[in-house]
Amino acid sequence: MASGHVAILGTGLIGGSVGLALRAADPALPIIGYDPAPGEAERAVARGAASAAAPSAHAAAEGARMVVLAMPVDRMPEVCRSLEAVVGSDAVVTDVGSAKAGVVAQGEASFGDRFVGGHPMAGSERHGIDAADDALFEGAWWILTPTSRTSSTAYSRVLELVARAGGKPIAIDPSTHDVLLARLSHLPQIASSAIVEVAVASGDRETLLGLAGNGFRDVTRIAASNPDLWVAIIKSNRASVLEALDGLGDRLRRVAELVREESWDELARWLDGARRARLELFAKPHYTGEPVGLSMLIPDRPGVLAEVTTAAGKLGANIEDLRIVHSTEGGRGRLELVVAGREPADRLSDMLQEIGYHVTTGTVD
Repeated sequence: MASGHVAILGTGLIGGSVGLALRAADPALPIIGYDPAPGEAERAVARGAASAAAPSAHAAAEGARMVVLAMPVDRMPEVCRSLEAVVGSDAVVTDVGSAKAGVVAQGEASFGDRFVGGHPMAGSERHGIDAADDALFEGAWWILTPTSRTSSTAYSRVLELVARAGGKPIAIDPSTHDVLLARLSHLPQIASSAIVEVAVASGDRETLLGLAGNGFRDVTRIAASNPDLWVAIIKSNRASVLEALDGLGDRLRRVAELVREESWDELARWLDGARRARLELFAKPHYTGEPVGLSMLIPDRPGVLAEVTTAAGKLGANIEDLRIVHSTEGGRGRLELVVAGREPADRLSDMLQEIGYHVTTGTVD
């Protein structure tokens, strides 16, 4: 991102927050924003999320060093196709969509190894540029979905963007991402909306609001999210969402059966199992610990970073830092990682050596 500008296509909550975070890290960074909603890109400029507004996506992307797709996820494949002849051959394209398989497939079809799928795990029930926040991504996971085609140079540039925005990168396969997010994000959104619908069915909203405690408010907060955004997400991840809905339906039917049959002991066991699973799910990660450096020579070919970071993701090894030192003679370079915790670092080193890399480890000062 040292030369050329960053184009952000879609200046709502996420796109606007990306712009604010990048400009907070580097006020001189030129960012050109575009949004199809009249006046939205200009409002992003007024808020400081962009340095200039473009009249079209093509105008924003032309000459860009990096293009960030931040429009509704169901529109991303179409936008990729429309920009094929506009985005320069040295530009990197990434996105912030909540569904990945279809977007990555079209992104790679349009831009080859220069497309890197992404999804920052941060957001709000509010939407639009007014809700944008330069600290939205601070400490949040930022999922990247490299494939065997992904260029190491393109991946490095997107890692730089994530670092500037304050996110923590983690690599996951696009299809795995969609299955996981259907359960962790898309299903809770639908369930939250359904709970609100059931609650207001009594018709006495004033009484309901007076009785509603923190539990109800916590569970239903996300039901206030933008419905158009969620239709786009669910439409783009339809198969995984349907599978998750089937799983939830099976469990709710089983709970209804337990209540109907007055099987209170079995209901208590079910509730306790869910309680313990919830506690374990949000327990302090076992991989936290001392920073350990891993260093290895890598060939200069697409897919290398995907192999390494996906291996780390499978093991639960938290990569705190990553950089590539390119060889002046070309052909290969040195990949340097910092992993939190001696045990996960050793396990990652063993796995990488099993797939053919020569890895050395050392303590990070």
